[in-house]
Amino acid sequence: MVRVALLVLAGMMAAAPAWAQSQPLPAGVSNYAPATETPPLSWEARIGAAAANPGGRESGLLNFSGEVVTPRVATLNDRFSAAFVPRFHLGSSVNFNGTRYAYAGATWTVDLTKAVFVEASLGAALNDGKTGAVVPENRLNVGCNSGSREAAALGFRLNDRWSLVATLEHFSTAGCSDRDKPRGPANFGAKLGYTF
Repeated sequence: MVRVALLVLAGMMAAAPAWAQSQPLPAGVSNYAPATETPPLSWEARIGAAAANPGGRESGLLNFSGEVVTPRVATLNDRFSAAFVPRFHLGSSVNFNGTRYAYAGATWTVDLTKAVFVEASLGAALNDGKTGAVVPENRLNVGCNSGSREAAALGFRLNDRWSLVATLEHFSTAGCSDRDKPRGPANFGAKLGYTF
């Protein structure tokens, strides 16, 4: 099921540039034209839900998540260059019957059009998952309670304030334990974002 979710997200990301190119820009506007004015600093709050670890242990559970994303650390007028300037995030994923975790790190946002964007995130995370020799059958053996979180997202700006973001995220505990092949959760879901 994780492979299916990865394929769906990959398909959405592959189709986004074609969809974005089909959207007309105003006359005389280049896709990478410098901004006419510096965008205001903006924070973003996101809340959402995700399917927990589809196809594996803890599958079928629902994760609820919340996240705060900062403005970019520097403002550049060229959209291409601005894509390399990260935003920072702080968030958590709550599962009432499975692995919960908190995370912080950097997010890189690339605007494909005014309405469509993609993101990549990387950071550190802590979880309360099961570790040790005895792990219940319905729970993941995460190996250890610290690791990294990687995420990829495809977003749509609904208007100047609201956005909808489809996200695939993975909590990695690679290298912390070789016992019983530990594996962190991978979640596929969506978040509603509000820029303020």
